[in-house]
Amino acid sequence: MAQSDTAGQQLLSRLEGRKCEFCSDGTLVRGIFKGNAAVICEECDTPAAQSW
Repeated sequence: MAQSDTAGQQLLSRLEGRKCEFCSDGTLVRGIFKGNAAVICEECDTPAAQSW
């Protein structure tokens, strides 16, 4: 299970800093969504990915 968590964290790292696909002004930042590590748009608060 630790290997899956590592893969999830790597995915989140790769997405961090990218433009949001759901709005025109946002950038993806690390955060928490429903208790899970995630990358979330700083403008529209939409999660692009989460790891659980």
